[in-house]
Amino acid sequence: MSENRFDLHTHSIVSDGTATPTEVVENAARAGLKLVALTDHDNIMGVKEAIDAGERFGIPVLPAVEMDNEWHHELHIIGLDVDPNNPTLLRALEIARERRERRNKIIYSRLKEAGYDIRHLVERPESTTTKLHIAHALIKAGFANDVRDAFAKYLRPGKVGYYTEPRFTPQQVIDIIHIADGLPILAHPCHIRDNPHGLIRYLYDLGLMGLEAYYPSSTVRQTEMYVSIARQYHLMVTCGSDFHGENRPGVTVGCAWQDVPALEQTFETLTRRMQS
Repeated sequence: MSENRFDLHTHSIVSDGTATPTEVVENAARAGLKLVALTDHDNIMGVKEAIDAGERFGIPVLPAVEMDNEWHHELHIIGLDVDPNNPTLLRALEIARERRERRNKIIYSRLKEAGYDIRHLVERPESTTTKLHIAHALIKAGFANDVRDAFAKYLRPGKVGYYTEPRFTPQQVIDIIHIADGLPILAHPCHIRDNPHGLIRYLYDLGLMGLEAYYPSSTVRQTEMYVSIARQYHLMVTCGSDFHGENRPGVTVGCAWQDVPALEQTFETLTRRMQS
């Protein structure tokens, strides 16, 4: 069995996780991983802490970010091994933060007008307030039983608390990641509701460089399909737990890794990249 285990998709309290960046890295070290990436939503404010922790725990940390895209369903692209000081990336993430703040204010207002005043119950993360934080506030207030119930009743399209603002397009996100010397990776393709072949070909033509084929909720058939598509387009194959701490029970750092040649090749590629 290969010892080069890694996890390239994790979240901390900087976005919608419950572990600090240091704790994420500590979990990775305890799991025996050789590489981990912190990929908080639309921000990199936890990256320095994670890298510093990686030096203490003896595990390399890739600076990364998971960026939301303007699409007709959930579409997230991870910027892997980005330059956290790149001005284009920093400005893009500031724009994304401002967009989320405007969106959240309108969601709070709509919920309050409908009789669901939960603003005072929303826990403030270190940086980015997500809809998951709003869902937890709805649960605390007794308006929902769990996260799925909160989204189904209030936060899905067509519900009283649904609101969105225009986000960066896939082309813009991929360009931003390239400008920041990063690798654009399609997160959790198993969630795709489009024709996967058509969407990945479209993103490949825009500059996509990898697929997160190994993911906790991906079926064996889905994983095989995405590994095959990655091979067809010469894309990097990655694995990610999408760790969120207590906000995603049962998901542990490193749980998506499998001992397969495609992931071993990815580890070697990333190792060479870090060394250069």
